[in-house]
Amino acid sequence: MKKIMMAAVLMVGLSFLPIQSQAADFEVQNTFEDTMYGGLLGALVGGGAMLISGSPSKHWNYISTGAGIGIIAGAIYGVASGVNAFAKLENGQLQLGVPMPELAVSSDGQVVSMNTPLFESRF
Repeated sequence: MKKIMMAAVLMVGLSFLPIQSQAADFEVQNTFEDTMYGGLLGALVGGGAMLISGSPSKHWNYISTGAGIGIIAGAIYGVASGVNAFAKLENGQLQLGVPMPELAVSSDGQVVSMNTPLFESRF
């Protein structure tokens, strides 16, 4: 029990340290930050679920499960929101990603279409 408390205190203490991501690209930095925030939010939700359970001392794994789910969700969100097209040509470099589908509704509300950009380039 003492080791678990020390690990929890260390984890909480490290979470308050300022973290600056070293990324070469803005999209990569956003994805990294979304992943970090997703993990932190998931750990907080897991901790809340642990506290409201019948016996909190038996459910410490809720925190790590919540953090894992949050990391995966944050990474998916970061990748999906950072890329607009499947392939992007910028400064002579080809970047591949997962495009974000765009939903369009006509002004009269009759026609609904979904667009997914495949290629993006600046001339």
